[in-house]
Amino acid sequence: MTETDELIERVSKTLGLPPEKLLSGSLKEYLKSRLRSTRAEIHEIETKYNIKKPETLEEKIKQGTTPEHPAWEDLILYENLQKQAEKIQQELDSIPN
Repeated sequence: MTETDELIERVSKTLGLPPEKLLSGSLKEYLKSRLRSTRAEIHEIETKYNIKKPETLEEKIKQGTTPEHPAWEDLILYENLQKQAEKIQQELDSIPN
């Protein structure tokens, strides 16, 4: 039995929860926390550029209404954060109640 297994077993007994319920509940809370953090970063970029989607920021850069630097880097980050949020949400949705 690994150290992690022993920890799960001990906490499970202490809380009177089946290990599976403890693990799924813990994972769910972790994913919720990551999703909140990711969405907060997305919101910062949206607020910084007064946008709601990546295409709008790209248009602002191309039109010259927003300086290219650091907007291009922020656009890449924004797109990656949105993809990450989608993946986290999918994983969260896949955990049974």
